[in-house]
Amino acid sequence: MAQSSNSFTIDNKKEKVVVCNCNFEAKVLQAWTVDNPGRRFYTCEGRRVSNGYQTCNFFRWYDVEKPHGWQYTALLGAKNVMRQQREEISNLQNQVRELSLENVRIGGAVRLENESSGQTPPDSDLNCEACETLRGEILVLTERSMVYRNVLITLAVGFTVVICVFMGILKW
Repeated sequence: MAQSSNSFTIDNKKEKVVVCNCNFEAKVLQAWTVDNPGRRFYTCEGRRVSNGYQTCNFFRWYDVEKPHGWQYTALLGAKNVMRQQREEISNLQNQVRELSLENVRIGGAVRLENESSGQTPPDSDLNCEACETLRGEILVLTERSMVYRNVLITLAVGFTVVICVFMGILKW
């Protein structure tokens, strides 16, 4: 990628805007190569055209200097930490996916076995009790919200009547 000299900069009140060869605002990205870890650069964001996507391959460094010394070391360390975290997230997502599939398989097998024998699994009794408890709490909360709503409406109507009576007395 060679640096393009055809671009120009527009001075904005807050910041300078770099325009690519397509005359659009250039996007700022971050390089994570060994030579330029964390170094930012401008690039053409591209645009949709009828048959796909088009870009002018614009490139210019945002950060003038390459990272060096402790910055270089810290950025390479951060790159390694991010890579490890991405791997760990990927592994955890795979574990969740596998456990979900296993749960579906086991749940289906237990359900079929229990349907054929006419029994319910012990966990389902606990789940049913928990569901019933939650349903009861939902009913209580729904009733409370209805009472509060009715009280609020009554207070609003009463307040309006009192204000109207007071204004009628003042005018009389």
